[in-house]
Amino acid sequence: MSVREPALAAIENALGHRFGKRELLEQALRHRSAAHESGEASFERLEFLGDAALSHAVAALLFERWPQANEGELTRARAALVRERSLAVLADRHGIPDALDVGAGLKHQHAGSSLLADALEAVLGAVLLDGGWRALRTVVRRLWLPLLDELEPGQLPLEEPKSMLQEMAQHQGLPLPVYREIELLGPAHARIYVVEVEFNGRIVGRGEGSSKRAAQQDAAKKALAVLAIQRDEQP
Repeated sequence: MSVREPALAAIENALGHRFGKRELLEQALRHRSAAHESGEASFERLEFLGDAALSHAVAALLFERWPQANEGELTRARAALVRERSLAVLADRHGIPDALDVGAGLKHQHAGSSLLADALEAVLGAVLLDGGWRALRTVVRRLWLPLLDELEPGQLPLEEPKSMLQEMAQHQGLPLPVYREIELLGPAHARIYVVEVEFNGRIVGRGEGSSKRAAQQDAAKKALAVLAIQRDEQP
């Protein structure tokens, strides 16, 4: 039995899914730094698949559980449930840090939220390939229902500033906000993205984060604060 076997088994128990093709789970937990050293495939393709599949599965879950919610509320709730912070919390809660396969240069470093979120998406992609849509939906329900039960609909505009900024533009008949990456800081294993957001032809916010999505949310939050001040200052 390999030294990682107990960690892999713990993840299967947390997911409630036993892999028929264990190599899919192993790949889903293999960072590109480890893949470079071993010559095996990293989790990046599975991450791409899992990201898309998670969005669909969470949308279906919300549609079922929130029958009275409108489109805007459903969109904000989905964004809150699939954002990096939520994924990182679930990844940490269900043992992914202990099972990650990383290169020698990352062995003794704490896995950041971006890496944990990416790995969880990759694991979901692996579940989809191993067990199909029914298995994926079952895993998503098992992991995400506790987060959904914690959501307060009234707090969603504050939780999801990017969605709120987009809705503001739509209500005012303006072009949608445009986000631009303007800087990339830090080493490869601890990137910090710097993003600015344009609203109605003006740069109104600048944000930072460990992923592009997190930086965009930060920029949108700051843009909303600026726009609120400007609105209050109008006669």
